[in-house]
Amino acid sequence: MDFVVIAIATSIGLILGAIISRYFTLRQFNHDKLQQELQLSKSQLHQYRQDVSSHLETTNQLMMQLQDNYGRIARHIADSKMQLVEQPADKPDSELNYLSGDIASHIRQSLDQIDEKRRVYSDTVQQPRDYSGQSSGLIKQKAVEQTK
Repeated sequence: MDFVVIAIATSIGLILGAIISRYFTLRQFNHDKLQQELQLSKSQLHQYRQDVSSHLETTNQLMMQLQDNYGRIARHIADSKMQLVEQPADKPDSELNYLSGDIASHIRQSLDQIDEKRRVYSDTVQQPRDYSGQSSGLIKQKAVEQTK
């Protein structure tokens, strides 16, 4: 009988030992899984920070380039203004004329003649009608059908 009790106690001990070891093994596995997820999150955060840093550096370079281009454009406009606008004219009262003198005088005479032609008014007594005097289209066809 002692042998049976020892066998039952040993089997109960083995079963309890298996259950307890399984429980601790699962806890350890979950702990390892959480540790891996933590490492993965840290590496993703580090990569994100590198990406943001790279983006900010590129943006800074582009802004500096834009500022440099803006400065060059401002200098160019100032130089052009000095060359084109602020230079004193050779003849201050003279008109800029790209045509020869005889062509310019001919154009001026033509403009005066056009103004004279515009001043002539027509003596129309009647206003124009909004309709034609004869029937046309569908109306004319109906009139032809009615006479038949």
